[in-house]
Amino acid sequence: MEIVHERPSQRMHHRVTAPFRVTLQGHTIDASDWSLGGFRIDDFDGPMPEKDKEYEVMCTLPFQGFNITFQAIVSIVRSDQKNRIIASTFVNLGDRETSLMRHFIEDLVRGSMTEVEDTIVRIDTPVTPVPTTPDPNPVEEIPVHRWPVKQITMTAFYLVLGTIVFGYVAIFAFATLFRLEVSTAVVSAVRTEVTSPVKGRIVSLPIAVGEMINAGQKLVQFEDTDLEAAQRDAATALIRTMSELVQAKRLLSEEQERARGYELVARNNIRQAEAQMESLELARKASQLKLDRYRALFKKGLTLRPDLDAAELEYTEAISALDRKRIHIEELYKLQEAGDSVRLYTGNAFAGRLAEMEAIVARLEMEHVHRQEILDELKDKAGQTALVAPYDGRVKVSKLMNGTAVRPGDPIMVIEETGAETVTAFLTQDEINQIRLGEKAQLYVPTEDRWVETRIEEIDRTIGFIDEITEMHRFRAPDSRSARVILSTTSQGLPQAGTPVTIYFDRYRPNTVLRTAVKWWRDL
Repeated sequence: MEIVHERPSQRMHHRVTAPFRVTLQGHTIDASDWSLGGFRIDDFDGPMPEKDKEYEVMCTLPFQGFNITFQAIVSIVRSDQKNRIIASTFVNLGDRETSLMRHFIEDLVRGSMTEVEDTIVRIDTPVTPVPTTPDPNPVEEIPVHRWPVKQITMTAFYLVLGTIVFGYVAIFAFATLFRLEVSTAVVSAVRTEVTSPVKGRIVSLPIAVGEMINAGQKLVQFEDTDLEAAQRDAATALIRTMSELVQAKRLLSEEQERARGYELVARNNIRQAEAQMESLELARKASQLKLDRYRALFKKGLTLRPDLDAAELEYTEAISALDRKRIHIEELYKLQEAGDSVRLYTGNAFAGRLAEMEAIVARLEMEHVHRQEILDELKDKAGQTALVAPYDGRVKVSKLMNGTAVRPGDPIMVIEETGAETVTAFLTQDEINQIRLGEKAQLYVPTEDRWVETRIEEIDRTIGFIDEITEMHRFRAPDSRSARVILSTTSQGLPQAGTPVTIYFDRYRPNTVLRTAVKWWRDL
């Protein structure tokens, strides 16, 4: 006996040849065989469907005089034009249809008998009875060829939707590769805080918040309450200086009179000293004669040694006194020649303050002139002080009102310069490497719905790294916006400072391949 091994069937479902009617493209025909996966039709008399295309079919299962019909979507897996054979597979067959077909197939394969009630329970689609009378003209009532309106509509819809989606993706890809969008930029301008230069009271504040101002226009006017007090203080200081000067001049006059007396006394002292020196010279001669006489007597033995010693001592003292007086006279002459004779030397110190008093008088005269000039300047000043605008601009904040007392340095208002607005944008460290200084950028103003052409004027990648207190560089995360870019307009004016704007930069990739591709694209 020979055993033949057959390959197992690769089909997923049992195929049966029980009656199974299919309506495809308006043509109804019985399937040659069918299963839960699909069906096959031989000798199809209608137009052959296209392979790999989905179609909507009506499937009918005859059962005991009833037609159990359901709708399904099939995909053509085989279309043999020559043999007129069609093979298809179900697409997303519903659970109820699958259960119904499985019930028929299992009963046929097993050969079991099923009660009608059990079969009716499984039917969940309407049952269409078979007509008992023939259709008189089915071709005219049901057209053979129909326009696929639904298919055309869906195709057109998906074409339009695909065009929109792919167009958006293309624009997004272009913007990502060749454009850099920064939506956190803002229009900025120079702001100046106006402070009070004096202590006083505001008497006029003609500019309100939001008003435009011109360079040189008066902003605020003060009444200087300290000016009158300063004038009184200056006048008092001038009077005090004048009285001190009068007193010093009187003392100087007295000192000059005293100096003339000192000069007479000095000359008298010289004469007295010269007279004393003559008497000392006579005393020296007398002591010398006495010494000579004692020496002669001592040689003869007529006198004693102590007497001779006393005579020698007397002679020495006379010479010393004469030398001292001669030196004293020389000093008096030197003092007289040097002009110090206006002071009297009492033997221990000099008497007289003429030079000191002359210096005091000279200082007080200069101080008198200076204080007079200060008083004249204060008198020339007006009692009110005004502040003017340093440039054309707009008043942003006004903190005080008329009649308010102020001190030096108190803030009064904040003004903002107009006509010189710039755009400030902060970028990450990666983005700052993708823009170039001097390049143009497109600016969009959402609040005004307009575009403005700008130019990059300044790039500073370390502004966000500097600590404002220590002025040292601090670490910042790579994704933080720590780099600053300043832009100016090239054509139209910029909106008011503080307006949010969006900037579109031309992106310059550091990658060589991308940079070459971008250059090639722009050359096109």
